Amino acid sequence: MSGGSGAPDAGYLGGSAAPGGWLGTRDHKRIAVLFLGWSLGVFLLGIVYAVIMKLRAQSGIIDTHTYHQMLTQHGVLMVFLYVVPAIPSILGHFVLPLQLGAANMAMPGFSLWSFRFYALGTLCFLVSLFFGPTAAGWTFLTPFALTGEGAFMLMAAGLCLAALGWLVTGLNIIVTVHTRRDSGVGFFAMPLFSWGIYLAGYLLAAVGSLFAIIIVYLALSRAYAGGIFGPQSDPLLWQHYFWFVTTPAAYFALLPAVGVIGDMVAGIARKGFTGYRVTVGAMIALLGLSFTTWGLRMLGTGLSEDLGVVFAVLNLATAVPVALIAYCWLATLHRGAVLCGAPTTFVVAFLLQAGIGVAMGLCLGSLAAGRYLANTLFVTAQSHYLMMGGVMTALLAGLHWWWPKLTGRMYRQGLGRFAAGLYLVGLNLAFVPQILQGLAGVPRGVYTLPAELAGSELVSLTGVWIMITGLVLVASNLFGSLFDGPAAPANPWGAATLEWQAESPPPAGNFAAPPRAAADPYVG
Repeated sequence: MSGGSGAPDAGYLGGSAAPGGWLGTRDHKRIAVLFLGWSLGVFLLGIVYAVIMKLRAQSGIIDTHTYHQMLTQHGVLMVFLYVVPAIPSILGHFVLPLQLGAANMAMPGFSLWSFRFYALGTLCFLVSLFFGPTAAGWTFLTPFALTGEGAFMLMAAGLCLAALGWLVTGLNIIVTVHTRRDSGVGFFAMPLFSWGIYLAGYLLAAVGSLFAIIIVYLALSRAYAGGIFGPQSDPLLWQHYFWFVTTPAAYFALLPAVGVIGDMVAGIARKGFTGYRVTVGAMIALLGLSFTTWGLRMLGTGLSEDLGVVFAVLNLATAVPVALIAYCWLATLHRGAVLCGAPTTFVVAFLLQAGIGVAMGLCLGSLAAGRYLANTLFVTAQSHYLMMGGVMTALLAGLHWWWPKLTGRMYRQGLGRFAAGLYLVGLNLAFVPQILQGLAGVPRGVYTLPAELAGSELVSLTGVWIMITGLVLVASNLFGSLFDGPAAPANPWGAATLEWQAESPPPAGNFAAPPRAAADPYVG
């Protein structure tokens, strides 16, 4: 690759690597780029919806019915079409083979079809908006989801296709880890990101298939006014199925995020990872617990007292592996020669915001507080802290960490740190007011807030604009580096995992020479 500035001229980013070009490629690196571009469009649309909904009180640009339609669309876009698949699809496809010392994913055709399912599912959802958006809410509570206007069947088809994409991605990840590891990469020589993606693969496969099934049953119940979720069934039945399936979806979004931050903590500390096996064990424990805590989402809906106690105890149990992971991160950073770059700023932002989200989750797990807060904006704020403050921040951190490897270009570190700071400030200004509104008892999904809370909503709107400004700077810094960024060395951070032994960006086959794997993935 040539040095200096100018458009990148290397490898997979240019030319045609497949008979069908980019849309027919089976190169894991190109598929990661396709997922990045497509998911960016989904995210931008979701942000537009969020801003319009925030402006409702000040401008009156939408009425109550339109607000609830947009609330449904925003939830579907951001949860099922962006946050859930983002890290496994983008960073997973690009980084996993490199960290395992492999030339590609085990089933390249599955990689391509996972993107096609994702794109087709998104298109079905968007087309359904033109035929008539639904206002059932993104959780599709029955019996509300069984009636009303909107092209529900087309939206359900889109969600099923997206879920098939999760299934295919999960199977591909599992097979890749089992069959494509370099001879020197044992299970306990895999970096934490590979572990996070590997564990998420099982959740993707399980949840993808189950989610598609329950959505089909719900669509049929709506079409024929009968069936397992029909008008005659207990409304709590759908909630049990929905939360049982989608609560692990939050975990398979968060487990890769834990892996991203784990790899980056070791890299920016420039030392070995403290408590590697403890962290892996804690991640496996979170995988098991992900199917046991769905009932907390149903506090205040008529769930029995006995079941409430059981789910509260199980929720508290998740605090143990979370605390162990956090301790290992901090122990790794302790006395490390910490790199003061843009990736470090995003890691700090993740630790702060995900920490707030976890603490709020413990509050919701308390039976006394949980029954009061369960259907308030407190839950909305907590979800955003985990998804935006946790998963989204980890994705941004990972992009800044692996961007030189992905593109062969370096971005501006100072601008990256400033953008991360704006994003951190804006996110907290946007969602701390929602915490206060939830504590005041304001329910989720209301169009009009009490007059005394108008000031807090204005602060929240200001935070949204600051957060968006930070994200615009992030995008301009990263994508601008493609045209004027200096050439990236193979290992700009001095990290020890295998992907940094490849050129930046990696050539065909990923490695010019066989990678040298070590027993400890964080000691070169």
